[in-house]
Amino acid sequence: MLLHHVGVWAVTSWREDIPPLALLDRWDSMLYSIIVAEGYQWPLWVYFPLYPGLVWLVRAALGGGLPPQVVGCGVSTLLLLAFVAWNTRWSRQGVLPPPLSPRTPWGWFLLLYGPASFSLHSHHTEALFLLLSFGALAFASRGALGPTVLLCMLCVWTRNQGCLVAITAALLLAGNASTWRERLLRFGTVGMGALLSFGGLLFFEWRMAGDPLAFMHAQTEWRYVDSVWGAIRGIWFGNPWHATGVPLWMKLRHGYAALWLVAALALGRRHRALGLYVLLSLLIMLPQGDLGNAFRYSTVLFPLLFLVGDWLAERPVWVRWTVAVLIVGLNQAVTHAYAVEVWAY
Repeated sequence: MLLHHVGVWAVTSWREDIPPLALLDRWDSMLYSIIVAEGYQWPLWVYFPLYPGLVWLVRAALGGGLPPQVVGCGVSTLLLLAFVAWNTRWSRQGVLPPPLSPRTPWGWFLLLYGPASFSLHSHHTEALFLLLSFGALAFASRGALGPTVLLCMLCVWTRNQGCLVAITAALLLAGNASTWRERLLRFGTVGMGALLSFGGLLFFEWRMAGDPLAFMHAQTEWRYVDSVWGAIRGIWFGNPWHATGVPLWMKLRHGYAALWLVAALALGRRHRALGLYVLLSLLIMLPQGDLGNAFRYSTVLFPLLFLVGDWLAERPVWVRWTVAVLIVGLNQAVTHAYAVEVWAY
């Protein structure tokens, strides 16, 4: 996957005459670069601080001369490799039940070739969140309270799905307890840790921006809806900005979200807590007015992708490889679209 994406970007850079540093600094990557190099400014408060803070720290340790997007790509790639190594090690030791780890290589294939998997090794927050969320859920499934709380707190500082990880980890921990008292204690401890972390985030934004809810208020600079009906209406492209036409990329993302919903319900039948996490990660996009970030939001949902990959492994050969070709084709199209500055993820 890494070699494939580097190859796509190298060819695109050559054919389209796009400087490599510009190619790596598209969309949100560019905004993360501004935060790393110049600090937070309006409306960049919408981005949570742990990832840009980590890139700033590594860049400073390296002398401060490297472009932020180069450092971000390096950091994300190492974090992705750390996730793969950690998951593989614990899986081989038999301490990770499916779907926290895949049963087949097809599970890994679907994770690494999800539509926007390039964000796992580029200047984005996905790799960091993937590693932290996996650690939180894995430790929770083993009943380790301390590491679970710490990793959930870090997830809260990484992206808005962090609160969903905390809820899921709390449910997993509580499910491992033998008495109701212990279940409530574990659930409450994780919840308290997440609330303290969120309070720390509010304090950070108050000190730095003068507004403890800067990350919410900055959303006004992006497209959003101001009613529950507007959020629901976006499912069938019913909001005002859809009246001028719905591009193919948007239709593809909504179709992908429909498959995501089916898989989330299937996951919920096997594992309620993880199914709830995946389902809420889908619903959290609705306030944007449509499902335009479906490719990207699903990239970190390793339980979902592992489950579907393992399911695919049991299908007939011609089905598996037909789907595989389609998946790789979509992944390449999204990776190329990002390079030429088309919003495809």
